[in-house]
Amino acid sequence: MKPRLSAEARRQQAISEAHEAFSRAYLAEKARHAAEYERASAAWNAVKSNPNAKGYDKAREEFELSKLPAIHDAARAELNRAIRAADAAYHAEVARLGQEHGVTVG
Repeated sequence: MKPRLSAEARRQQAISEAHEAFSRAYLAEKARHAAEYERASAAWNAVKSNPNAKGYDKAREEFELSKLPAIHDAARAELNRAIRAADAAYHAEVARLGQEHGVTVG
């Protein structure tokens, strides 16, 4: 039973590390998005009072787009991939241990 507990501990460690990596990626994207919002807001504020100003339409469009929520799809996909990999490694190790010890594991 101890080898199975070791396998589970490795699985939990890998999942914990995956969540930590997700948190770092999430916060980095959130900071990038906030900086983009600030940039777009400043550009819009510089021209919004004059519809004839050069770059007015582009500044307005970029400002409107910058108000949309940050997209975290890549970070979520990596978290999903890492958890699936940890689960697969765990199940493969438990199956191998079962074969080595002549027991069925489910």
